[in-house]
Amino acid sequence: MSDDPEKSVYTSSLSPAPANVKTGREVGPALGGPLPGAGVILAAVSGGADSVALLRLLAEAAPERDWQVQVVHVDHGLRPDSGEDAAFVETLAAGLGLTFHLKKVMVNQPGRSREEAARLARRRALREVVQATGARAVTLGHTADDQAETVLARLLSGTGPSGLAAMRPWQEPWWRPLLHLRRGDLRHWLGDLGQAWREDPTNAELGPLRNRVRHKLLPLAEELINPKAVEALARLAALAQDEEDLWEQWCEQTAASLSRREGSSFVFESKALAALPPARQRRLLRHAAKVITGQGQHLLAPHVEQILALLAGPPGRGLSLPAGLMAWREHGALRLDLAAPPPQPRLTLQGPCSVLLPHLGKCLKVELCDAAGDKQAQGPVAWLPAGQVAWPLELRTPRPGERFHPLGAPGSKKLSRFFIDRKVPRWWRVRTLVVADRAGPWWVAPWAVAERARLKGHEGAYLRLSFVDTPP
Repeated sequence: MSDDPEKSVYTSSLSPAPANVKTGREVGPALGGPLPGAGVILAAVSGGADSVALLRLLAEAAPERDWQVQVVHVDHGLRPDSGEDAAFVETLAAGLGLTFHLKKVMVNQPGRSREEAARLARRRALREVVQATGARAVTLGHTADDQAETVLARLLSGTGPSGLAAMRPWQEPWWRPLLHLRRGDLRHWLGDLGQAWREDPTNAELGPLRNRVRHKLLPLAEELINPKAVEALARLAALAQDEEDLWEQWCEQTAASLSRREGSSFVFESKALAALPPARQRRLLRHAAKVITGQGQHLLAPHVEQILALLAGPPGRGLSLPAGLMAWREHGALRLDLAAPPPQPRLTLQGPCSVLLPHLGKCLKVELCDAAGDKQAQGPVAWLPAGQVAWPLELRTPRPGERFHPLGAPGSKKLSRFFIDRKVPRWWRVRTLVVADRAGPWWVAPWAVAERARLKGHEGAYLRLSFVDTPP
């Protein structure tokens, strides 16, 4: 949905359609690509000029492309007359013979501006409609003017190269087919069609940064510096996007060689990461944050520098970051993950089975075997004497104050002390699992088996417990 939602009915004076906006059966080429294949295409329509033009263009192109265009309007409830916007868009959709979806949202996110909170609520609502309809794409009415405003606002706010890439034409499921077109040209085209739209009086307010850039800075830049400032800024965004694509490819390849995935976390080998030039360190950390959150790059330059300072320091420290992220300095490693507490599984195992543990990126396999394989006191595999196991087994997290007698140790100790002695990372301490029966723990997974699991070699049958990696 456009960042320029316009509300109150307005029809521009008639004027010739601009040369780069096609009409009738030729309208398809005016939509910026890549064009999606046949199927449901959602048009996010606020009622403003940009989104109304987008809908008309999609409706014209749909027969040739075999698109099933459906209309979505998100009512934020921020103005008393917001229902009139919804009614206008519903009438417009009905006139074009298109399915209409209305989503009402609550805009209330402490710590965020009203505009940012509204955008996040809108995105969640649109994703819900995507899931319900199986849509191939959600079209948003951002224009070249919106792109230029975004670049300039980010530049003056101190963004880095990633921020200059601004809005992409295609970023699943978001499709912005108007980024190559000017806002004024689209309004003239709507006037040529005799098509009305809605105006939002808040767009004239100078409080939001985007409005100040739109009404003050860009016109000044066009007047005093470059009459084609919008085109120049949009071209800068396109160039920055190409650079970002190249960096992203490098990050994916390098992260695969310098880090490992454990659950949703990235664990970087500290010496290898520290040996990289600072620019590459920053890129890798931003890439990891983007993959973990799935929400883009939310780390500002000061946050990245804090992580690098953590990398240079001793193990045992942690760092809270935006977007619900956390960084930990471990022995020989730097870990980045979500700060939210992990699931606390408590399952009863009645016999051999497989248990998926998504928060660890692993599967626990319990198998009955005739012979024991390589027996080790620690690691991701444990061998138990099957005849001594009192079913059912319990799979759970450690209990407060719980004691454990590791295989080969002189006696039992609290698990908290065991974690310290084994240098178990803090991330793992709250994710360690205990496999036990009514007599106590058999295995503190994946760190050590209990002394009671000592094998003599003549047990007859064995229980093999193993952690198997699953794709992240």
